[in-house]
Amino acid sequence: MDPAEQPITLVPSRGDEWSRRFTVMAETVRDAVPEAAVEHIGSTAVPGLAAKDVVDLLVGVAADDVVHVARLLAAAGFDLEGEHGHHCWLSSPGRHDRDAVVHVVAHDSRSWHNRVAFRDLLRDEEDARRAYLEAKESAATSARDWDEYTRAKTSIVMELLARRPLAESAGRDAVR
Repeated sequence: MDPAEQPITLVPSRGDEWSRRFTVMAETVRDAVPEAAVEHIGSTAVPGLAAKDVVDLLVGVAADDVVHVARLLAAAGFDLEGEHGHHCWLSSPGRHDRDAVVHVVAHDSRSWHNRVAFRDLLRDEEDARRAYLEAKESAATSARDWDEYTRAKTSIVMELLARRPLAESAGRDAVR
């Protein structure tokens, strides 16, 4: 099945399992790209938050290396799903049966900081978690595919991020 056609299913938090999966995937990424900064992002990085059963990793590298690193990870067995100069994404084991998605971006870029800041906001603020969960549940029931699900959440993400300056994001789960 094409991931664009996969239904969106949220599951109750599996915090310990998701944390272990992140650690294993981060080690795999570090084996291929030792200089990368790696963060656990997305809902699976937020204790107690329901999520798709897919762990998101953020891999930060030099801006000029984003595409090269994505291709290295593809050679290491990840499925390269999308490639833009500033952001590439891969899945594991593959786009048809994802259990992890890896986002490669420039470290210390706006994309890097926004993703880490959003994770930290959800960890720190119960009302933000509640608002985001409500938006996720609504998106999951109405979206026909992953892209539509992501687009349906964009406004709440932007609204919640507007609450928190980028400087507050310290990236507590970095793997260096």
